[in-house]
Amino acid sequence: MSSDISRALGKIACPCGLVGVKHGDKHDLTTVAWFTQESSNPPQVMVALHPKRYVLELLDATGEFVLTILADDQEHIATFCGSRTGRNVDKIKELGIVTEPAAVVATPRVKDALANLECKVAGRYPCGDHIIVAGQVVAAGVGSDKKPLLYFEHKIAHWNL
Repeated sequence: MSSDISRALGKIACPCGLVGVKHGDKHDLTTVAWFTQESSNPPQVMVALHPKRYVLELLDATGEFVLTILADDQEHIATFCGSRTGRNVDKIKELGIVTEPAAVVATPRVKDALANLECKVAGRYPCGDHIIVAGQVVAAGVGSDKKPLLYFEHKIAHWNL
């Protein structure tokens, strides 16, 4: 990819969040910045996951996930969960992340996030070097009124919105 293309793509400001999946006794969270709402009726989101992410294996086994939108003061969670694999590290235990039961899916929600969207997989599509997962939102919870954590110019960013 040319440097101009990379620099231009870096100008796309993205929310920063987590995809969480619990399958049996395994609960993994991975950091994501490429996600958005893609339908209103039914309410759906899409998220891009690298095919080697452990959370994708768990998601394929369960058919559901929680998309957590992180607050500006949760950068440490995004950094940690994006730089370690759930195959070797219990990220929730290591960080002391507080979770709460979800309303519909088996995966717990991350407490104190901006929002948690409980999703059932509506589709899975290979696309470029990522897998696009569409999720129908079956329940949601809104947490704090803090500002969102963003991803901009290929790194986590804090903005005054």
